[in-house]
Amino acid sequence: MIVFLTLVMTLGVGCLVTLAVLTAAAVRLRSAAPLLQPWVFVQVAISTLLCAGLAFLYGHMTGFDPTDPWSVCNGRVSPMFRNPSVPESQLVTRSVLPVSVVCEEYSGDPDATEQVPVWVNPVVFVGGGLALGSAGLAPFAGVLRRRLCLPDRPGARTPGAASPT
Repeated sequence: MIVFLTLVMTLGVGCLVTLAVLTAAAVRLRSAAPLLQPWVFVQVAISTLLCAGLAFLYGHMTGFDPTDPWSVCNGRVSPMFRNPSVPESQLVTRSVLPVSVVCEEYSGDPDATEQVPVWVNPVVFVGGGLALGSAGLAPFAGVLRRRLCLPDRPGARTPGAASPT
């Protein structure tokens, strides 16, 4: 499992570094051509999917103590994550999407506490959407490159120019 996580993190960091270098090249050339390659869109998809996946895992692991798998809420976790305002005996309600871990003393408790930070769900949904969008654009990178990065050809007409008659 450690080897798998290391490979995934290496892939994600490698994609981010490559995207940073390509963005710098595009800024230097003042052209979007280096960024309009199919594999760039795939790298964006991998990077955003990795960020969304890490946020998803962070949200689900909120309040979880590995030394005591049955304790999920902040009242019974390690001292680093302990919240003294949350009592120790709770009923836990979980939701996968949107990510939610609610700790209650009894079912329907009005003082129930949400354990997942506010930023987790927006990162999961925006990251997943960007990953799907960029993966969907990858096959059309050539069309985008031809439409957005027209070469300066002699005799090429510019939009709005008068036609020669």
